[in-house]
Amino acid sequence: MSTEAPGMLKASFLTKVYENGGDFSTNVTTKIYSPYDTYVGLDVPPGDKRRGMLVTDRDHKFDVVTVDENGKPKATKNLEVKVYKVNWRWWWQSSSNSLSRYESREYKELIMQTTVSTGSNGKGDFKFNLEYPEWGGRYLVRVYDPTSGHATGKLVYVDWPGWAGKSRKTDPETASMLIFNADKEKYVVGENAKITFPSTSDGRALVTIENGTEVLDAQWVNTTKDETVVNIPLNNLYVPNVFVHITYLQPHAQTANDLPLRMYGVIPLLVENKASHLYPVIHMPDELAPESQTTIKVSEKNGKAMTYTIAVVDEGLLDLTNFKTPNAWDTFFAREALGVKTWDIFDDVVGAYGGRIDAAFEIGGDGTAQDAKGKKANRFTPMVIHLGPFQLEAGSSKSHTIDIPRYVGSVRTMVVAGNDHTESYGNAEKTTAVKKPLMMLASLPRKLSPGGETVKLPVTIFAMDKKVKNVSVTMENSPYFEFLNGNSQKLSFTETGDQIAYFDVKVKSQAGIVKLELRASGNGEKAAYSTEIDIVNPNPYTTISEKAEIAAGATVSVPIAPFGTGGTNSAQVSFSSLPSMDLGRRLSYLIRYPHGCVEQTTSAAFPQLHLSKVVDLTSTKQAATSKNIKAAIRKLGRYQRSGGGFSYWPGYGSANDWGGTSYAGHFLIEAEKMGYTIPISFKSNWIAYQKRASKEWRYTEWNDMHQAYRLYTLALAGAPDLSSMNRLRETRNLSNESKLRLAAAYALVGQQKAANELVSNSNIDFKPSRYDYRTYGSPQRNRAMALETMILLKENSKARNLVEDLAKGLDSQKYYSTQETAYSLLAISKYADFIGGKGIDVSYSFKGNSTSVSSGKSLASRDLEIDTQETSISVTNNGENSIFITTATTGKLPVGEEKAVKSKLSAIVSYTDSNGKAIDMNNIIQGTEITAKVIITNTTGLYVNDIALSQILPSGWEIVNTRFTEYGDNTSNKAEYTDIRDDRVNYYFSLQANKSITFETVINASYLGNYYLPGIQCEAMYDNEYIVRNKGQWIEINR
Repeated sequence: MSTEAPGMLKASFLTKVYENGGDFSTNVTTKIYSPYDTYVGLDVPPGDKRRGMLVTDRDHKFDVVTVDENGKPKATKNLEVKVYKVNWRWWWQSSSNSLSRYESREYKELIMQTTVSTGSNGKGDFKFNLEYPEWGGRYLVRVYDPTSGHATGKLVYVDWPGWAGKSRKTDPETASMLIFNADKEKYVVGENAKITFPSTSDGRALVTIENGTEVLDAQWVNTTKDETVVNIPLNNLYVPNVFVHITYLQPHAQTANDLPLRMYGVIPLLVENKASHLYPVIHMPDELAPESQTTIKVSEKNGKAMTYTIAVVDEGLLDLTNFKTPNAWDTFFAREALGVKTWDIFDDVVGAYGGRIDAAFEIGGDGTAQDAKGKKANRFTPMVIHLGPFQLEAGSSKSHTIDIPRYVGSVRTMVVAGNDHTESYGNAEKTTAVKKPLMMLASLPRKLSPGGETVKLPVTIFAMDKKVKNVSVTMENSPYFEFLNGNSQKLSFTETGDQIAYFDVKVKSQAGIVKLELRASGNGEKAAYSTEIDIVNPNPYTTISEKAEIAAGATVSVPIAPFGTGGTNSAQVSFSSLPSMDLGRRLSYLIRYPHGCVEQTTSAAFPQLHLSKVVDLTSTKQAATSKNIKAAIRKLGRYQRSGGGFSYWPGYGSANDWGGTSYAGHFLIEAEKMGYTIPISFKSNWIAYQKRASKEWRYTEWNDMHQAYRLYTLALAGAPDLSSMNRLRETRNLSNESKLRLAAAYALVGQQKAANELVSNSNIDFKPSRYDYRTYGSPQRNRAMALETMILLKENSKARNLVEDLAKGLDSQKYYSTQETAYSLLAISKYADFIGGKGIDVSYSFKGNSTSVSSGKSLASRDLEIDTQETSISVTNNGENSIFITTATTGKLPVGEEKAVKSKLSAIVSYTDSNGKAIDMNNIIQGTEITAKVIITNTTGLYVNDIALSQILPSGWEIVNTRFTEYGDNTSNKAEYTDIRDDRVNYYFSLQANKSITFETVINASYLGNYYLPGIQCEAMYDNEYIVRNKGQWIEINR
């Protein structure tokens, strides 16, 4: 550390254990570290009521406390106390931690210096008096322990009495607390608690027993000389804890001490009912075998009745989060906080010093954190079995038979029990190894890329019995793999242990999911292992469209030419009585878009809401569409903040007005109208947020469209804000887009005249606006929103012109953002539903099969099953009007064929080891930890936001991800949002003009082989002129 620690530190230890096959497990252990053996605390006296200031010419008592690293009181001698006057310049130049460095500053003046010692109770005090005419101001009070090195400090304000105001109490000293104690730290029901407090004779004490909600008991006690003892019988009402509150009143005329006449104090008593515990007992073998049955017998230690559940879970899975076996007792009998507030008017009635009791106590409620077991997490196929609940009668036991799957490792059997009649709870656990004489484990990359990658697939064989000597290992043939050295190997064991068999495999040019089946046998023992691995082309999807117009009664043939890697190919044919708009390509772009902010999540689903109204879909397509919409609704629930607004990314604290709150809310309101279930409380919270925002809105040159859209969504939700609508309508210099959107809001609430007036003062000849980026807008998107307005106002002619322009844009090869694409498809779908459409009546022949499509809807689409061979589709128009046909063929270009692109952004990529030395990409040693650094530069003079950087990894690399642990992130990236996936990291950020930003990703070279490293992909998500893509390269990992 560059500076001394201010207090306790948390040390996180990151441990990585590597398997011989290349896989590695990560474990994080966190411990509290105390850099000091003594800690100093300082309590500043309260000041005046109005400003909390201390006044001159009075003694102010500062309480000091010293404790050890466990928080226990500790006697400490000769603490150094210094009081400095602090220059105001120091305040505004200081940093957040500069209290610890004040002595090196020139902005202070030493006012007072003394020493103080604390007693066995860890308490001490000193007095500070600033004498008039010394000026008031800011003073730094510092207490330092020269033995331990710990220091504490506090800034206080001091002023003259006439300026500071009336003091808060008659006597300037803080009221003394009544210090008392119980004879034990913890009690059980039926015992007596012995409470002892210091006192004088002839006094009176009010002793109350309180919990989180009420006073359970109260008694007056006559005090005795030196100390008074109170016995408190403990019953079941006092479980799990109570608080003993004592208000002690000394005789008014007493002269035995100078303490306040009234003192008070509170201590907790922990009380436990032993009968509230259940003790489940698990009877099962100490060792389990894969692919076998075992019996778990459950009973209760004392023969009590209980209801219980059983869970058998992979220990590696549990240790990812140091999961503890649940115990309901800890929840139902958690320590409660004091809920009774106590005050009196003693000071106002009795003419003697009574101390302060108006500060009520709220004590307790915080549990002691205990370290869970921190074992290493293993990457085995997880085993998870859950059974129950079951009812166990008193004095009995129950047996359960479970099937152990093909699994090796260690499992924890957990029983969680409860009895609601007796309010008793408990748990039990047992950890068991799952193994047999011959076992095997394959360590595989998370994915492979098709088209030439070679990998040494490691298969670890465990011989756990001396009789296992010669083992034959076989991997079944797969259409996705070419075995370079055969698919069978033999291993010889001279003693128990493990060995690795490597299979040299080349990945063919076919994407898909591979199921690997491995077998091992030797000396009568057998083992099997199966797993799946994705063969994934990392390149983005590309879609090529062919279009034709078919007159009534005509037949046309349209070629279909599949391209790209096998397994990534698909084709679709669309028919439309509306102008061609390339529906399949544009919709596929939205659904497959690789990023997922709130706007993109909404855009992927919004057009699909209205598809079934205007598009003739197969039952399979209808089910898929409904599934997509429901998934989007669930996902959007993660974006809504407690205030009702929607954030741009999940977990963001602030709401995003356009793409989040208004756009996502618009989608959810329309989804609800169409019968979908939306998140509970979404609507009421969202409406409250929108109304609050509409009332607080003030005009600026760029935000009128935000307000217009907000008011439209409120009107759509049936909660219009008419006063805000009228206020916006009267606002000068409204943009054309705002007038049209506000007109739609008026149309929804039935005020046609106001809507028509706004439309008459606007136009539909849209031009780019300098503020379009603030609403993800463009002329295309703004046309789509205007079309919604024209539909509501039944402006058929204007609507038809807008539809033609929108369809022409979609049918072109021009890039459109998710917002432009989604809103265009949404508006055209609403238009098709509005005009009713001319219907479709066609038949087509494809690969020897004939299919008819006859529908009253304006659009229809059908999927076509293709392979890698060129073919064609023949379509006949059986109707009376022209039909537009579009075929969309999709695929991924083979790895290595991607093109480098550079426009307005530049990228520098480097790979170094832990010492900062450049990596030889043709000879990377297995296990090397690599730092991938990407520097992105905005080469223009304009600010650009919403940039996405995708760093895709080769198959043999693994991301070292510690974000989910207490260790935290191991990089210092400045991304607005980071999305870590199996094979890539996506960073999202904005970039100022001519500025650069750096991102680092820590990677491990895990698996032997030759892999393809794709180039980085970086682009502004709403402006495709900002883009940079690098060429990829081949890398090799060796031993």
